Amino acid sequence: MRELPHQIPFRAASKLIRRDAASIEGEFLCTANDAMPLEVMLVEAMAQFGGALVFEGQGYLSAIDACEVLRVPVAGDTVRLVVTLDASLGVLHRFSGVGRIDGVEVARARFYLSANAEA
Repeated sequence: MRELPHQIPFRAASKLIRRDAASIEGEFLCTANDAMPLEVMLVEAMAQFGGALVFEGQGYLSAIDACEVLRVPVAGDTVRLVVTLDASLGVLHRFSGVGRIDGVEVARARFYLSANAEA
């Protein structure tokens, strides 16, 4: 997590809980000072956790091909995120993520991150 280049106010990955080779679990603490709308920051948090799972250096959010926010979080909510690496093809990685507040699913997404091809 220390390798993530994001700093406040764009650091959405608040707390790492668990990590293995194919998935990562963490928390996104929603605040009134978040830089973007909270539903955007929620997906950004998923992407940041995905990046922490597969990159030692910098990665880039390349695409979101499925995203559903079932309930927009509000300031003070803690969203528990589970992000799973679904596939890798060279420098491109596909992930799926789920966000829950108090055990209730509030968001799901499928997105792609890519590494710098020169890295």
